[in-house]
Amino acid sequence: METSEKEIKEQEVIEPEHPCKQHECNCHEKEKKKEKKIKSKDNEALEEAKKTIMELQTKLMYTQADAINYRKRKDEETANMLKYANQDLLLDLVNMIENLDRAASVKAESEESKKIQTGIQMVSNQFKDILKKYDVVEIEALGYPFDPDYMEAMMVGNDPDKPNDMVLEVLMKGYKYKDRILKHSVVKVNQIEETENNKKENEKGND
Repeated sequence: METSEKEIKEQEVIEPEHPCKQHECNCHEKEKKKEKKIKSKDNEALEEAKKTIMELQTKLMYTQADAINYRKRKDEETANMLKYANQDLLLDLVNMIENLDRAASVKAESEESKKIQTGIQMVSNQFKDILKKYDVVEIEALGYPFDPDYMEAMMVGNDPDKPNDMVLEVLMKGYKYKDRILKHSVVKVNQIEETENNKKENEKGND
């Protein structure tokens, strides 16, 4: 049986594609772009979170270091306070010993005065023994070169037979307390003045 003309026309008619199928490629690309944007935002958020964590960790490390340093400083301050706790008392004791020594050095006229001076000197020596127990020692100055870290120059002398800047006399004794200066020695320092002849001789020698 031959196919009718109407049936042929019906067979030739092509059904239109669904809109989604027509734009399947474009939709897929849009989905990919959308996913990339989401991933990009997620990565940015992750990187920002990592950066924040690193900053917080750094701040925490600095805070911990500051706390350690603060504790060390406080420990050192406390140790120094304990180490030198008696400094003011010992300085008063040194000043009292000097007064006793001055009283004992005054020339005695009578036997009674000599006995009193002997007693004063004994008391002074006892106090000096106490100072030694607390690591207080006298600064050796007489006959030594002048040292501004331990001495104060109150007077100057001119002795050509002794080296320049040598201590000629101790006016007031100085003391060290452990590794600190409790009291500076007050001294007289030798300052040799060059005469005109010495200057000329030096100038000739330099020529």
